[in-house]
Amino acid sequence: MARPRARLIVAALLAAVAATATAARAETVDVALVLALDSSSSVNRDEFFLQSQGIAAAFADPAVQAAIAGGPNRRIAVAVLEWSSPGRQHLDIGWQVVTAETAAAFGETLGNSPRYIEGGGTAIGAALGRAGLVMDNLPFQALRRVIDLSGDGKTSAGPPARLARDALVARGITVNGLAVVNEEADVDSFYAAEVIGGPGAFVEVATDYEDFTRAIKRKLLRELTTEPMVAALTDPRPVTEPRP
Repeated sequence: MARPRARLIVAALLAAVAATATAARAETVDVALVLALDSSSSVNRDEFFLQSQGIAAAFADPAVQAAIAGGPNRRIAVAVLEWSSPGRQHLDIGWQVVTAETAAAFGETLGNSPRYIEGGGTAIGAALGRAGLVMDNLPFQALRRVIDLSGDGKTSAGPPARLARDALVARGITVNGLAVVNEEADVDSFYAAEVIGGPGAFVEVATDYEDFTRAIKRKLLRELTTEPMVAALTDPRPVTEPRP
């Protein structure tokens, strides 16, 4: 009698371990991504619309959906943040699990969301600080954590971007940038020196907001693929070199 009972106990323990592993896998995402969108006075309504619609189009793109499905957990988590002056940030969309099957719907939700902030300065350091707080509230385990900040200007208010960046990198968070160079031609250089950091960090460049859709798609592919440089082969235009 003792032996069958022992076998039952072992079987129950193995089942519990398997269930725990399955639950942990279900709660783990490949990438946790905060999309931080410039909503300062340099971004007019049409440009902000192009920014949000560009992201929506990227999530509806089959290549981006395939990249999401290609991860070991086949899912990512995304939050969307608007930013401008110090103290002016708004979490437009809280953490959402996104799969290949739900990516287009997520993009549509973002594309239909209103603009919550309009005007103000360019406080990149404050925006990164708020994005870090959003990461603190991530309700999932993530294999990688990435903040994806887009904008068309250098810091004009608030704390230095590099200080906020360094604090995030020290926590294991990668900061990437999408620089729109329609207002200031050297914004990409500023982003490379002051904004990005962490393993594999890079700056993607959009020539203007009409070019945002192409740039954000390329950027997401690079962030989501296991070997990100493979994605860069789809577009020969140069990307600012990563900051070590």
